[in-house]
Amino acid sequence: MNEATRTLASILFLLALSTSYTAVFSQTMSVSSPISIPSAYGNYHPQITMTNDAVPAVIWTSSTLKNLYFAKHDGGSDFNTPIQLNPPGFLVQSYTWSGPDLAKWQDNLYVVFKAIGYSTGHIYVVKSTDSGETFGDTVRVDDLADGFPQYPDIAVFNDTVFVTFMDHDAAGLNPQYVVTRSVDGGVTFASNVDAGTLLGDEACDCCQPEIIVNDKYVIVYFRNNASNIRDTKAVISFDRGATFSNIISVDDHLWNTFSCPSTGPDALFSALDTVISGYKSEVLGEAKVFLNEYDLAADSTLRTIELSIGTGSSPNYPQLSYSNGNLGAVWEGQDGDPEVFFNWSSTGVQGLSPANTINVTNAPGAQTKPDICYGNGEFHVVWAEGGSSGIKYVTISEALSVNLQEDLPAINIFPNPVISDLRLRIESGAAELLTVAIFDSKGAPVCTWSIPKSTYAQINFDRDLSALKSGLYFLKITDGNVSTGQKFIKL
Repeated sequence: MNEATRTLASILFLLALSTSYTAVFSQTMSVSSPISIPSAYGNYHPQITMTNDAVPAVIWTSSTLKNLYFAKHDGGSDFNTPIQLNPPGFLVQSYTWSGPDLAKWQDNLYVVFKAIGYSTGHIYVVKSTDSGETFGDTVRVDDLADGFPQYPDIAVFNDTVFVTFMDHDAAGLNPQYVVTRSVDGGVTFASNVDAGTLLGDEACDCCQPEIIVNDKYVIVYFRNNASNIRDTKAVISFDRGATFSNIISVDDHLWNTFSCPSTGPDALFSALDTVISGYKSEVLGEAKVFLNEYDLAADSTLRTIELSIGTGSSPNYPQLSYSNGNLGAVWEGQDGDPEVFFNWSSTGVQGLSPANTINVTNAPGAQTKPDICYGNGEFHVVWAEGGSSGIKYVTISEALSVNLQEDLPAINIFPNPVISDLRLRIESGAAELLTVAIFDSKGAPVCTWSIPKSTYAQINFDRDLSALKSGLYFLKITDGNVSTGQKFIKL
């Protein structure tokens, strides 16, 4: 994003991130300038976490070198030189849509990966005991005689390490997710336990899973394949992963597709008995990203919302972060080239609104496969930049802005979302001419109108927007030298 574009985006954030701007002080979200991790190290499937010393740390793979890399933020304006986690010559399986995963417990960082070779590679883990300053030897995780394990994911609780991965039969068929655990901090791993077979179907054979753990539950989320109905399900263990005995359905959209969509879920705990998951589905042929909030104690869904409203025709790859009510979500949206979108709430899922969606990247080229974590009072986001152009990192934080103009025009937009007709009710200020402008989600102007000053304090303004394509838009009203604005959705 160039400086002019970033300036415009900042203005739009100030104008559009709440429903009204008549107050002198308002809160908005500020996106930092991106930091680049050099492209020489690749950019496949970046993942981010905060280490125990409150430093952002990123892993990813190189599609050409088949190496796994790790880098920590240097505390300034860059990342430290990446270090290679796989031994020399020990190549790592590398995909754009899936790859290694990392988890932390106190000063311990665990990174799990699959060695290269669909039918020969196995699952391995490396561990750091000093928040990523150094890493130990590679430890094999699976106990399979035949090398068909795929798509590992890792979680840790009280330094018990849990790994899930996809297993197959000897012919490489019948994909199912299994779980193994280590009670000695990743030194040894127990035999694999069947998890996904509880559903009676196959796992979708190229979609990444998600395993989450707290002191009561071990849960594996994955995309199921029930005769080409490929919805996201979860299986639960109540005995620390020894057996899996319950199923929860967080996705009942009945996505019927004959091929694997190569997109898996993300999930996290927001309370002891409450989980939030994000996933892609298709409804009547239209791609959407959803969030589901589930009450495990009541065994019922609390709410399911569409996260991707207004972010293009091909939303995908949601990733979530949560801390003390602060919920952040990133996903890949598309209106032309892929972009990274972000939404947040300080009151969990119930506080999310499409009006708070931000286009984080808003730049030429493709920005794909984002990930997110929360720490130091801000969200930390990474993504793959422009094919093989490295990885970008930003922070997104709440900033207090001061508006020195108190006599701003107040706006009511109805209906919102807009189907065809946009109707405004404007409480006008003192200028002789009002300007109404609409911008798209990338900050590009769409249309502008001028409204003569009315003798009435209230102005009603109607326009036909039926020709406008569906998406997220910004409305800006200028009254003299002061402005106010809102977001709206065009269906």
